[in-house]
Amino acid sequence: MTQFQNTTVDTLSLGSIPALPAIAASSVDTSVRYVSHPVWGGGGHSTRSFESAETTRLNQAHWRDADDQSVNVWLQSKLAGMRARSTYEPRQNGMVLGIINTHIDDIVGPDGPALQVISDDDKYNTALEDTWRDWFYAPTHKPNVSGTSLLKSWVRGPWKTGEFLAQLITLPNADGPISLRIRPQHPRWLSTPMGMTGDPNVFMGIRFDGLGRPATYYIQKPQSLPTQLATFDQFDQVPAEDIIHEFISEEEDQARGIPWLNTALQPSADLRDYDAQVMDAARLMADQSTLLYCENPEVIWEVPENSTYERRTIRMSPPGWKPFVLPASQPPVQYPDYRGERMRELGRPVGMPLLMIRLDSSGHNYSSARLDTQSYARAVAGIQNWISGTEKSYGTLNRLVDEIAKEGRFSVPGLRNRPKKVVYKWTWPTRPHVDRLKEASADDKKLTNGSATMTDVLATDGKTIESHYMTLAREKKLKEKAGLVDEKPADPPGNPGGKPGEVAVVAKPGKKEETVNA
Repeated sequence: MTQFQNTTVDTLSLGSIPALPAIAASSVDTSVRYVSHPVWGGGGHSTRSFESAETTRLNQAHWRDADDQSVNVWLQSKLAGMRARSTYEPRQNGMVLGIINTHIDDIVGPDGPALQVISDDDKYNTALEDTWRDWFYAPTHKPNVSGTSLLKSWVRGPWKTGEFLAQLITLPNADGPISLRIRPQHPRWLSTPMGMTGDPNVFMGIRFDGLGRPATYYIQKPQSLPTQLATFDQFDQVPAEDIIHEFISEEEDQARGIPWLNTALQPSADLRDYDAQVMDAARLMADQSTLLYCENPEVIWEVPENSTYERRTIRMSPPGWKPFVLPASQPPVQYPDYRGERMRELGRPVGMPLLMIRLDSSGHNYSSARLDTQSYARAVAGIQNWISGTEKSYGTLNRLVDEIAKEGRFSVPGLRNRPKKVVYKWTWPTRPHVDRLKEASADDKKLTNGSATMTDVLATDGKTIESHYMTLAREKKLKEKAGLVDEKPADPPGNPGGKPGEVAVVAKPGKKEETVNA
């Protein structure tokens, strides 16, 4: 122990950590020590730390909004702002709008999914498929809105609002045997009435029961349909069984959806601002591309400092003055690469690769392009199954088919006796293959080994097996009516002019050609 006037310095053993001094005031009470570093282990209080949870001067601004609260708390205060910005950005940014449209086309396709009903009653299967096809032709309360257009709005909606909302209504004068219709509603109309703001069971326009399940939806009535101005005192109370409200949950008990464009808003805004700044810099350099300077300060130029030059002309400079051309440095060399890296963030929430965002695969070969789009194809299939449902999972389209089957049993004879087990199989259109010949060859192999059916193959192209065979039969009748006959089948390979089952053997020089049975 070493004495320094009135201060005593001890050396504390911290194991493998370098020793740190502990300072105590010996003149007052040597039994009390003020340790500058806590003792680790051995009699002291052992503490553990996670660096990711540390708040320092350098990171406190980044993490100032991080808290461990329910996502519903965030939604209640931030959803309106996120929804407004997610709606605004696609209207001003062609790149974001193109990403959304590409995503819609990849999910819904040109004509939506095809339904195949599977049960032990073929008549019931055919009746339900036909009834669904007729109803899906115009499923909303507006006769000019098709089922495909409705599905596209259900994919476009989550990008901007995080959810899609619709009400099931009965249209007395509806065409066909099914009077059930869908009335789409914008999620902004789903809000809590003023008199229920203090009710703990009502949150953001939805009344929940004791288990956290939606029981009633409160939808604002617009003042007039064309302007869609909201009324704050008139609401429709709609039971949950008459509402379609779907969103992808991030937490248990989440009440409302989060816009898919939420995480891409800041990168999109940064890119637009950066592009504008680069353009301003490039224009500034172009406008001031030529300057005159003088190395001799005694030279006098008694003319205005600014002069106008005609484009693509050569002018004489005053005596003693020299022209200087500013180098063009904007856009910078890294400009395309930087924009590409930031664009990845726009499509990453839905798994869309950069080549799909830019619609440019010039930097890929065939294999790398297929690899980059495989994960995106799985993400697209996941959203398709989320909308339609499968044999293993619930879906909105499965629910609608059940509703149609219930109502149709009173007006469609084939639907009166429902089989004990009924399965709905949905086949969504797929994106076209780059090499159609390879795709056709793969389909042929699947049909040969039984891993796919003709119904599956046709459905991926947006066709039904019934319409396909009806078209073939109609073509055959037209040929017969016109006096056309099918051409003679081509000769078997290697056996020109031979009979089926025979293979021609090419003779060696000096010998005759022989034909043997296969």
